[in-house]
Amino acid sequence: MASRADIAQRRKQADAALELSRINREIERRIHQLLDGEKLRDVTPAQANAMMILFQEKAPLTARQLARQMNLSEVTVGRFVRALEGAGWVKREADPKDTRAILIRPSTKAYRAFPRFLNVSNALLDVAFDGFTKKEVETLGRLVERVRMNVVVEE
Repeated sequence: MASRADIAQRRKQADAALELSRINREIERRIHQLLDGEKLRDVTPAQANAMMILFQEKAPLTARQLARQMNLSEVTVGRFVRALEGAGWVKREADPKDTRAILIRPSTKAYRAFPRFLNVSNALLDVAFDGFTKKEVETLGRLVERVRMNVVVEE
């Protein structure tokens, strides 16, 4: 039988897990508003995340690489890429090193809009971490990474 301390600890864990889920939903809602404010209405929050990863990498990625970085299935990322390509945000091209692989890169349109994507990202970070010290952000980052590593299932 679990002790009161064990039950209290389990409750705190459950509350933290629920709060992380709530935060994720609120972040998506806020990103949607920020994208709308930057007139990036044809991009979903998840697609904007994919775009930011492509911008950060400064090199084209395969759908598999993008899926791994986003912790999503290749099928889901494939849908993002098709939608982004249809809207003119990305280009797909054959990988010269592997004829079976397709590389994804931001389009000229995307690079022109990069400052607006960056505005969305910065505005979200400013709101999310308002009042945090540098040390608190570093500590939170380590703790969240630790939780993520605990729950990641290696394929």
